[in-house]
Amino acid sequence: MTDQIKELASKILETIQKSNKILLHCHPYPDPDSVGSVLAMSSALKKLGKNVTAIVGDTEYPQNLLEFPNREWIQPKNYTQIDLNEFDLFLILDSSSPSQITQFTEITFPKSMNTIVIDHHDTNSRFGKINLVEPTYSSTSQILHKLFRLWHIEIDPDMAICLFVGIFADTGGFKYPKCTPETLHTAYKLAKINPNYHKLIFNLENNKKPIEIEMTGLALFSIEKYFSDRVVFSVIPYEEIQKRKLSKSDAMEGLVANLLRAVIGWDLVASLVEAEPDVVTVSLRTRDENKFDVSKIAKSVGEKGGGHKGAAGTTIKEPLNKAKATLLKAIGQTFPELRK
Repeated sequence: MTDQIKELASKILETIQKSNKILLHCHPYPDPDSVGSVLAMSSALKKLGKNVTAIVGDTEYPQNLLEFPNREWIQPKNYTQIDLNEFDLFLILDSSSPSQITQFTEITFPKSMNTIVIDHHDTNSRFGKINLVEPTYSSTSQILHKLFRLWHIEIDPDMAICLFVGIFADTGGFKYPKCTPETLHTAYKLAKINPNYHKLIFNLENNKKPIEIEMTGLALFSIEKYFSDRVVFSVIPYEEIQKRKLSKSDAMEGLVANLLRAVIGWDLVASLVEAEPDVVTVSLRTRDENKFDVSKIAKSVGEKGGGHKGAAGTTIKEPLNKAKATLLKAIGQTFPELRK
């Protein structure tokens, strides 16, 4: 446990105890760490007798997380559909910047509303009144586990499984470098509380829609190699999205960077999807985050970029060919060794 968590735990709890109505949200295209954190924190706040509202945010609740307990607590609303003046505290979980709260509008918090950011992303801009950002931790779920223990809140089976799956997913099934012995010990303790996590993990990894297979095939058909095949893009233009009459959500299934990273020799990979004209969503991955911190690329190009050293993303508001050129230039300038 870090000194920062110890120092801020009591301050965060004190702010929660002084609050009456508390808002929680999921970030766009929420993953298990986002959803699991929101559900576990909602339960903890209810144990403290607080009035809690949780919203799913900009995008729909993910189908592969339907087995999460108490998922009905997360309302199908985005940030623009609520009255912020109703809340005196906004607990912002697993979100590195205001754009992770919503991309529909510029964020302005009411002066009367406290904001607490709890996150583990290296790129977090620390935009809350209180910021607990711990990049050494694997996930927001792992941070919450420590907070709940410091607050002497019982972690019940529902909370445990939400936190366990959040940790499992954000560590890539305990594969990524931020999965430490402490992470494994936390997962062990959560699994002892609720050992019935197998179905959730199965559904998480085996719940693909037909459109995902179609988009994966399209993405892999559009491979482009650069810098002596050390940098690889998959590129899906808007024309392909339009031809198939796909929604923006369906188009995002073409972001296959994790799959590209599996290839030996492809040091830095990116999926580019032009889901709408002149707006390119970019997902970046690397096989070696100690050599190639892709969050530097995500922050240097486009808008709303950020993430981890090994996995990051951004949005480039340019025509596809220009976006590719912008991205390649940034990669070459940031990591000139890839050109050799």
